[in-house]
Order: sequence, then structure tokens, then C-alpha cells
Amino acid sequence: MLETMPQEIEVRYILPAIRRELARVLINEHSLSQKGAANLLGLTEAAVSQYQHSKRAKEVVFSDEVEVEIRKSAEKILTESKNKQRVVAEIYRISNLTTVKHILCDLHRSQSKDLANCNICFEDNLLAIKAK
Repeated sequence: MLETMPQEIEVRYILPAIRRELARVLINEHSLSQKGAANLLGLTEAAVSQYQHSKRAKEVVFSDEVEVEIRKSAEKILTESKNKQRVVAEIYRISNLTTVKHILCDLHRSQSKDLANCNICFEDNLLAIKAK
């Protein structure tokens, strides 16, 4: 049986968690409505509501360091609200933070006993990072 790929974990857990936190920041810290946050992020209002009520993307908890980066991204997204590429760029930037990559790897390892010592995500010379 083929193992789950890291990209599948990212799509299922990491990206929704980033969207959840961006929506939360936009609503709670910038006073946007759920509809406003949904429009800005390119999501449905129902998705934002599910994020707000912990019915979606509740498995991932980000560190304070990542939360700071999410706040910076929310600011950029608000500042460039007419630039829809900014949302994609900021979600991509956050998903590539080393701390987020570690969360991805931890989730991946937890779903497969065969990956207990996996370090593939950090073997690339461009990432020259050691897993914790």
C-alpha cells in the first residue's frame, strides 16, 4: 500500500489551519465580518464559520512564532486587498516556514509507523535543516 504523501497532509491539515488562523486574525483583530474575511481569503462564508466554531482545521496548533507571521500576512492581505495573488503568496510563505514544515512532518510521522525516522522533507540541500 502506498504511504500518504506529505503534500496530502499539507492539503488536508496545514493549508486549512493557515486559512483558519488568517480568518481568525482578520475577524478578531481587524473587525472584519465572516463574510468580509471569506471574500478577502477567497473562501466560502460557511468555511470561515466552521473555522470560527472549531468544526474544521482544528488538528493543527501553531506556535507563537508562526502566529506572528500569520498576523504579518493578514496585514499584507488587508493592505493589498485588491491583489488576489497576495493571499496565495502569503499562504505559500507561511506553509514554507521551518516550524510549519516540522508540524507537517510530525503529522505525517504520526499517521505511519514506517515513517518514525523519516527526514525526507529536510534532506534537500536547499533546506539544509535538521529535524528536531
